[in-house]
Amino acid sequence: MSIYNYIDNYGMKTFEEMELKRVDAVLFSFLSYANFDGILENGPLTIKEAGRIHLSSFKGKDNNIIAIREANKLLRYIKDTNRYKNCILSNYKYIANNDIQFGVIAIEFKKNHVFISFEGTDEMFSGWKENFMLTLQFPTISHKAAIRYVNDLYTFSNKTLYLGGHSKGGNFALVAGMYCNGLIRRKVKHIYNIDGPGVLDAEFNSKQYQDIRNKYTHIISDYSIVGLFFNHDNDIIVKSDNKGPLAHDIVNWPVEKDHFIPSELSKLSLDIEKGFKDILEKYSDEERLDFINNLDLLFARANVKTILDLKSDYKKIIKLIYESRDIDETTKNLTIDCIKMLVKSFSTVKKEEIQRFLSEKVDKVKSIKSAS
Repeated sequence: MSIYNYIDNYGMKTFEEMELKRVDAVLFSFLSYANFDGILENGPLTIKEAGRIHLSSFKGKDNNIIAIREANKLLRYIKDTNRYKNCILSNYKYIANNDIQFGVIAIEFKKNHVFISFEGTDEMFSGWKENFMLTLQFPTISHKAAIRYVNDLYTFSNKTLYLGGHSKGGNFALVAGMYCNGLIRRKVKHIYNIDGPGVLDAEFNSKQYQDIRNKYTHIISDYSIVGLFFNHDNDIIVKSDNKGPLAHDIVNWPVEKDHFIPSELSKLSLDIEKGFKDILEKYSDEERLDFINNLDLLFARANVKTILDLKSDYKKIIKLIYESRDIDETTKNLTIDCIKMLVKSFSTVKKEEIQRFLSEKVDKVKSIKSAS
């Protein structure tokens, strides 16, 4: 069974009849990837109304990147179910430029109960660059946007709040829950980080983290990669039908009745986690910043657009990096260490699975959500 089977089996039950489940939290966390541009500009809409407009506005083949395409599909799939159709969507915000990629939407799933869903990243390297930036900067511009969004909209509301997000969005949900003002923290019932990064040492050991720890859940797949970045606890490990980076997609997480199937971290994930920690210890902040600043240059030369491209062009990419004359040796070595770690994550993925996955992506980001 998949999340779609869960929708089929429990979609007739409203949230008054069956409380919010972890599967619902994962679904809502993922829904923020959907393309809502031009749909919510005139005010709140139910999922049924938004799904109907979405269906009529975006016809034909969906050429968005994978996460957006899956979320669009989910929106259309749930729009006529009793459980989701009357959920109210509001306060949609999306920002995309060279400094920030940030999206968020509020979902009132029953009266005065609001799930705030923060958009994350997918396999595109533009999003991974922001993930690497988390190793150096706190708070990031996106962190500040997440905290400000919650404070501006819900400080004086009477809503019970749930915060969630997938991938990088899960990190935003965690940080927003930690650093929103005291009035809001009392209204936050739970925070869901869905296969997203944790936090650095200072934040992990902070009073703010301890204050929210008992209402925080970190859901990761048994082949998690991004979800093991930085410090993390309160982990719920779930089975995925795919391995390596493909396990990051929540539609590959099987559902049994009304819950995900418990699992344990794979040896691959444990090795990747150790490799990432070793990189953090081996290179200074300055060296990591040089690496991040040169990412665009390095991967443009190698024609790498996604982490999936690394598998097929691994040797070519390494050669290009070694031959680069305007990048210092330390940055070259750091880049190669990161590539080796990411390529290792594909070690259990069959070639035909990668080919199928690659065939579904577009050559470059053409999302109609992109800011011009």
